[in-house]
Amino acid sequence: MATPRVFVSSTCYDLKYIRDNLRYFITTLGYEPILSEDGAVFFDPSSHTHDSCLTEIPNCQLFVLIIGGRYGGKFQGTEDSITNMEYREAIKHKIPVFTLVESGVLHDHHTYLTNKKNKDIDLTKFNFPSSDSIKIFEFIDEVRKASSNNALVPFRDFNDIECYLRKQWAGMIYDFLTKKSASEKITDYLEVISQMNSRIELLSHEILNSVGTKKAKLNAIFYEEMLSNKAIQDLTFLGLKPKPVDILNNPDFTSYCNHFNKELTVDKKEGFSITDNGSISESRLKSNENKYSEIRNLILETLKKENMSLDEYLNDEA
Repeated sequence: MATPRVFVSSTCYDLKYIRDNLRYFITTLGYEPILSEDGAVFFDPSSHTHDSCLTEIPNCQLFVLIIGGRYGGKFQGTEDSITNMEYREAIKHKIPVFTLVESGVLHDHHTYLTNKKNKDIDLTKFNFPSSDSIKIFEFIDEVRKASSNNALVPFRDFNDIECYLRKQWAGMIYDFLTKKSASEKITDYLEVISQMNSRIELLSHEILNSVGTKKAKLNAIFYEEMLSNKAIQDLTFLGLKPKPVDILNNPDFTSYCNHFNKELTVDKKEGFSITDNGSISESRLKSNENKYSEIRNLILETLKKENMSLDEYLNDEA
């Protein structure tokens, strides 16, 4: 079974205990932690180790970014840190990023922003209690000013990190399941609309073929009533194509389905549901039987009112 791979990006030595705890936490969730020090990254002998880390990121589904007080080593050939480049690679591949910043560093960042435009202060010579480089603050600004995926949360200890990630990942799963359910419902609605359109096309075809006749007038009445009948709508949803003649030849909803080899499975649980494979709740089946009986009686009464016998109508339909 495929499991989510979680890339953990941070400086290593100052945040070792955080990384160790993240490894354990991610594993307990059944996910696969990807940390460079574990050998989880393939270090291609023909490439620089920095490039190997970047190459691994597109193979991951989640990206955890931990920003602490050390800027860390520079990525080969640049002034940016390795962590900077890993983050940008995740953004490039649209991987969800979960960013956490040490609370002391975030406090230093606030001090940095407050004095950034003060020309009397040389921030490069300013000693920040929790941060070894103002480049850390520039990186924080890069993350928080991104157009999307820019949430940034402080942490004091690993417990804060675990609590945040649990909630966020649970939220992701809920969002996925909710959207999936909504998507399936939309697909069902579109299918029903498509089937109803087919029904309308058939109605138009039959009326055109019998235009001006008594049968045409009756069919127009019957189909108009059928289109708003809940039982007929459910028959259409089941993939059937209800016609007045078939309704007359089958006395109830269940026998209609059986006649066209659509087996119904009655769900005894509470609810009012139906699926396209024939599963239907007891209450919905009862309702459909009543609605089916109503439309069938309406057809019979209309034929009687128009002085057309059942045999005459059925023979004409044949």
